Formats: sequence, structure tokens, C-alpha cells
Amino acid sequence: MLMLTDIIVSEVLHGADGTDIRCGVIGEIGTGWPITESEKKVLRATAQAQAQLGCPVIIHPGRDPAAPAEVVRILQEAGGDISKTVMSHLDRTIFDTNELLEFAKLGSYLEYDLFGTEMLTYPYNLEVDMPSDSQRVQVLAFLVKEGYEDKIVVAHDIHTKNRLTKYGGHGYSHILKNIVPKMLMRGISQHQVDKILIDNPKHWLTFK
Repeated sequence: MLMLTDIIVSEVLHGADGTDIRCGVIGEIGTGWPITESEKKVLRATAQAQAQLGCPVIIHPGRDPAAPAEVVRILQEAGGDISKTVMSHLDRTIFDTNELLEFAKLGSYLEYDLFGTEMLTYPYNLEVDMPSDSQRVQVLAFLVKEGYEDKIVVAHDIHTKNRLTKYGGHGYSHILKNIVPKMLMRGISQHQVDKILIDNPKHWLTFK
């Protein structure tokens, strides 16, 4: 595991894949559910590298409500800094508001990053009812009301051609053009919007 930690540290300090292009974050570290031993090894190496570097980490959790908290536990036990860690894809993972608040208490950034993705059937977990963008905004408003405005980040997770405006998708302007007005309409202030879009990402991405 020390070797894997050294590789991660080197890619941040010196460059990745034989280049001098240095990584600005560790991740997106992917895990499934249940988390495999190999995935745990990577998470522990990630935590140890983060402890050395004070750098940001982003996690792709398994598709189960218990997955994000289990990842946090593994990272913490290995010395990771949860306050510098983003837990992505929460909009397809934790739906119960009480469970969400319990997870939020653990201190990671809470990422709602599937804006623009609305579907009847989520092929990776057929039991999930994928929320609409309006429902995502409602959850953001709930989290803000509960005092987590400093821990929310948002994104589109655009990774296929059909998501681009050229091919009929929402494109990269969707959050700014369509989601922000909805956030304001649902009681999130402009100051809080600026925190979510500007301040929180800046704080997360800044090395300690």
C-alpha cells in the first residue's frame, strides 16, 4: 500500500503518467457496494496521500445509502481529512432526509452533480427513482435551511456527447442558466448561491 500512496503523492507533486502535468485533486476515487478489499486499499492510500499533501479528494460512492458513510469511515481510520473531501452523486444515493442529515454531520462536502439528468429508469440501480432537477433544488434548499450552505457543491456530471448542447443536451451552462434561478425561487439567497458555486469549490480545491 505504501507504493500506491507514493504513486499518488508523486502524481500530485511531480506529474502523472510520465508527464510534468500535476494532479490538482485525488480522484474521482470509485467504489462499488459492498466495497471490495481492493477499493479499501485505494481509499487507505488516498487518505495517507491526502494526509501528507493537504490536498482535495473526491469520491464516487457505491449505489447504496450506506456507501458514503462507509467510505468516510475508511478514510478517517487511515488518516484522511474529511473536511477536504467531496462525496459525489448524493442525488442518486441518499434519499431519506434523516439519513442525509446524519451523513452531513460527518463533515464532507455534499455534491449534487447530476443536474440535467432526469430519467424514469436508472440503469445502474433499478430501485432508484432518479430525482428531477426541481427535486434536487428542493434538497439543496433543505440542506441550506439545516445549516450546510458551506458544505454544498453542485455539478452536471457531463460525460457523454448527448449531454452537450451540440447534441441536444443541457450543456455546461445549465446550472447557471436554469438551476440558479430555481434556487433563488426556492429561498436560497444570492449570497448562498455564491457560496455553493464559488466559495465552497475554492475552499475545497485549496491545498492546506
